[in-house]
Amino acid sequence: MSGVVILHKMFSMLFCLFILISPVSAQYPLEKPSVNSGYDVYRMSCAACHGGKGDGSGMNGASDFTNSEIMIVRNSTLLFTTVTNGVPGKAMPSFGNLSLSKRWDVVAYIWTFWADRTGVDNGKDIFNKNCTSCHGEKGDGSGLPGAFDFTNLSRMAYVQPAVFFKSVSEGVAETAMPPWKDSLAQGGRWNAVKYLWTFQFRDYPPQATSQAAVDPSPSIEIPKDNEWYMTSGGAVIILISIAIAAWTIYLFGRGLLER
Repeated sequence: MSGVVILHKMFSMLFCLFILISPVSAQYPLEKPSVNSGYDVYRMSCAACHGGKGDGSGMNGASDFTNSEIMIVRNSTLLFTTVTNGVPGKAMPSFGNLSLSKRWDVVAYIWTFWADRTGVDNGKDIFNKNCTSCHGEKGDGSGLPGAFDFTNLSRMAYVQPAVFFKSVSEGVAETAMPPWKDSLAQGGRWNAVKYLWTFQFRDYPPQATSQAAVDPSPSIEIPKDNEWYMTSGGAVIILISIAIAAWTIYLFGRGLLER
């Protein structure tokens, strides 16, 4: 076998290895986000700044997740992006080293500061009485073709609670969705939205509901869920090492051919 063929096979193997270890991007977890898992992440990494009750009491300028006026015009994608990338110029760090599922889990838990247990319980009664015939008992739209599926994270992640409230209040044109503003009080409509919001989670209410508040951590701690080689920095180190090894093999092989 000639030296050229040997070099070709070596580089083919290195290329295949490069493809195997390259990080694969994914936007949504394989399972619905877990509120209970998100509670653990929040307690460890977020409570020190945002407060045990999510009211931003831990640090000046921290977001207040209990502020309904703010939360109803946010969506899960915005929260997920903030958790992943942090906020440049502010004390909010990047938690991109957390696994994809845990970042979505903590987003799910953050929503429970707005979707409070009392409101959700009232909304459940309203939903079961008025909405299951179309949206199904599980909120998956199984009752009527074309009904919105509240369990679909890829759709729910881009919608704001305020949008659903408008649909509940005014109905949706050219669909079977009627307006409820004349038969349901404003508080009841908001509670119905809070309940349907929980269909995108794997579990609700959170285990922390029985506690007065989350115990704030003394300092921000970023859990090391992934091994170093599974992080972006680890992948870069591996790729650089492969490139150096490939160049060394090339020089060695070239030296053999020139003898």
